[in-house]
Amino acid sequence: MKSILPIAVLIVAIAASACIIPDDSNTETPTPTATATPETPPAIADMIPGGDLPESLALRAVIDVNTEGTVDIIKEAASMVSGSLGVGEITDAVQGVYSAEGEYTDVTVTVIECADSVNAANAARNYKNQPKFENPPARTVSRFAKVNFNGHEATEVRTRPPIEDGDIRYGYVWSNGNYVFIVEPGTSDKSTSMELARMTGY
Repeated sequence: MKSILPIAVLIVAIAASACIIPDDSNTETPTPTATATPETPPAIADMIPGGDLPESLALRAVIDVNTEGTVDIIKEAASMVSGSLGVGEITDAVQGVYSAEGEYTDVTVTVIECADSVNAANAARNYKNQPKFENPPARTVSRFAKVNFNGHEATEVRTRPPIEDGDIRYGYVWSNGNYVFIVEPGTSDKSTSMELARMTGY
């Protein structure tokens, strides 16, 4: 009787151990799912052309919300696109300032971020509806023309500097998504002005 007891204990122990780890060949080990890291949206300042500029242009400064000084770029941007159409809140803005060889004044590229694409389109229209653009820059030159670059339509804005016999300058305004882009006053070299606009990538 005493010899049967240890054998019974041993059989129970073996049976118990077999129950702890079941052998189920149909059970799959879960594999971890790879999580894609979301892409960081480009900073608005990255839209200001800086490298490989046309020879006659040089970037002098980039002004954004963190620039110290007297310029409030958000306020300045809002005044550029104020008008009869609602533009909502200007959420961000940046301006690149370029010296243009042989020109009367600097050329600027201003990028304005609106809350949505409707407000951005309204902002571009308000810019074109300014009283200073009411009359053509010359009797034989229209104020505006439609142009295409980077896969979208933009408006070419022709202006004339306040000096005698000043050449016509070519600037551009357009919206793309939530952004408004303004190149002003442009240069008298149309291809240079358009290249600067095209270099925004938008």
